[in-house]
Amino acid sequence: MALLQRRILLLPLVWGAYGIGEVLILNYLYGPLVNSIPYPANDKPIGGSYLPVLFFNFAALAVLLGFSLYSMGVWGIDLSSRKVRTDLVALGVMFASGILVFYYAIFLFPLAVALVYFLATNIE
Repeated sequence: MALLQRRILLLPLVWGAYGIGEVLILNYLYGPLVNSIPYPANDKPIGGSYLPVLFFNFAALAVLLGFSLYSMGVWGIDLSSRKVRTDLVALGVMFASGILVFYYAIFLFPLAVALVYFLATNIE
């Protein structure tokens, strides 16, 4: 029971780190919006900034949901299992590639590999 109480104490810390991180990363990706609009005249803002920020938000919320479920004792992660470690690495590659694919096209390959991995290993 004491372990569960300590895990629940992680919730405010995780949610606070999410809020502060969200503001800092969005400020970094968008730049200071008050001073000037960071888009050149011919830039495509949807592929240039909106989709990476959307992918970052999705990744951050998925991680936050995982930490919340872990803190409440609903989801237990077993890092001794090879499959769990491989899934976590593939998830990290998918999130990082999903953000970077809009800046450099070469990151489409690791994104596709991670998605194919999840499709191939989770069919039951």
